[in-house]
Amino acid sequence: MIRQIKILTKAQLCNFLNINIFRYTKDKKKKRNVVSVGTGWLMLIAMLCFYVGAFSYGYHKIGMGQVIPMYLIMISGILILFFGIFKAGSVIFQQNFYEILCSLPVSQTAIVISRFLSMYLGNVILSLAVMLPGIAVYGCFYHPGIGFYIVGILGTLFIPLLPMTVATLFGALITGISARMKHKSLVATTLSLLLVIGIMVFSQMLPGVEKTITEEMLANFSEVLSNMIAKIYPPALWLGNAMTEGNILQGILYFGVSIVVFAVMVVLVAGHFHSICQSLFSTSAKHNYRMKAMKTDTALMALYRKEVKRYFASTIYTVNTIIGPIMMVLLAMGILITGVDKIESALPLQGGITGLVPFVLAATACIMTTTATSVSMEGKQWWILQSLPVEPKTVFDSKILLNLTIIAPFYVVAEGLIIVALKPALPDLLWLLLLPIVFILFACVFGITVNLHLPVLQWDNEVTIVKQSASAMIGGLGGCLVIILCAVPVVFVTGLAEEIVKLVIAVIIIGITIVLYKKNAKMDLAKIE
Repeated sequence: MIRQIKILTKAQLCNFLNINIFRYTKDKKKKRNVVSVGTGWLMLIAMLCFYVGAFSYGYHKIGMGQVIPMYLIMISGILILFFGIFKAGSVIFQQNFYEILCSLPVSQTAIVISRFLSMYLGNVILSLAVMLPGIAVYGCFYHPGIGFYIVGILGTLFIPLLPMTVATLFGALITGISARMKHKSLVATTLSLLLVIGIMVFSQMLPGVEKTITEEMLANFSEVLSNMIAKIYPPALWLGNAMTEGNILQGILYFGVSIVVFAVMVVLVAGHFHSICQSLFSTSAKHNYRMKAMKTDTALMALYRKEVKRYFASTIYTVNTIIGPIMMVLLAMGILITGVDKIESALPLQGGITGLVPFVLAATACIMTTTATSVSMEGKQWWILQSLPVEPKTVFDSKILLNLTIIAPFYVVAEGLIIVALKPALPDLLWLLLLPIVFILFACVFGITVNLHLPVLQWDNEVTIVKQSASAMIGGLGGCLVIILCAVPVVFVTGLAEEIVKLVIAVIIIGITIVLYKKNAKMDLAKIE
């Protein structure tokens, strides 16, 4: 069975990392795509390491260095849980691979273990990217013994086990609840969104978890934070104390609980793998089809309706791209509840926050646009669009229209909340309404542009496209980055100069959008492979 696990794990990793494409393809464009994806991931990991290092140094400077290890352990667990919920069900219970593997003389235990291993290796990289910079900063300023590093490295390798277990439970639960329902994709998407929103709201409530903070505890905020971590995620406290205080018992407790809980999960899933997959993937038909009158529509509307159906048929696609608009509404709600005066006192900007709010709203709405992966999501069905007697412009317009349809209701709600909160003057009101629209249009067109140059049409799992492709990273996050860069000059000017800067930015972005839109319209669909 060990040999089977090794082969299956290697196959999944090769598929995940596109190793075989890079090694054996003669298409230089495909090789460049693989290199660009790898480079993008390395850049993201480097940025994460830098951020964690700076964050840890900041904690040291304010006298809270002792909580760095346990705090980063908790953050690692939350990140793995957050991202794992989206993909655990689709990775562990992959329908396509299940249909292939169930016909082979392969142990179902080997299948389950190999899939958990492939998830585990990816999560270990995330854990190391978070923990190693913090361990380095802690070691540099506090000079712990060799035991700190040994326990820290070993503990980091075990961090993914508990979050993966919880994520698998939630993923299987969501998939199981929605599997037998008529609109199962919509139900699964709704449950996933409710869970994600719950996590986001809970994270915003963390400062209020401790209700009995006394003046003596405020004098030592490290103790307050440690108590908070102990209530939220006790394993982080166990491993943190094992690292910083050499507490052997808590270290044994951490490793023991992690191993036992994860092992129980693997055994349960392996023992019922076939029955779970059969119950999830089996369907029944009522045979009550009735012929109705045929309807006709324009090519644009027909393609748009196809995009809508395709969008809501994929839970991972929907959840991953709708988080940004939801965050936009939650941000606007937070500003309304907190109050502008409190926010401006915490962020002493020259012209207040009114000038930056349009950029912030646009950046959150464009965190991950649907257009950045809409071409790749066609997959092996791309040939259908290539064979249709429609202009490329019509195809791309339908994909942009889908993205605007998704963002529009959230934009309206967020703008209403912000207007009530800020009570802006007429010029500020105009910028508040227009700038997000300009940036949202740019992000949609930019996403299409990137995906046309970095398409991935050969894939087996939607997770590969939505969360791991170069187009998702560059097209989905690039628009957000451009908006953030455009907001920087506004911080340093006020009055008439601020209005001029905003006007210049809007004109430039509109010009770039028009150029990219016209360039996309001239693309030959037959040459996109």
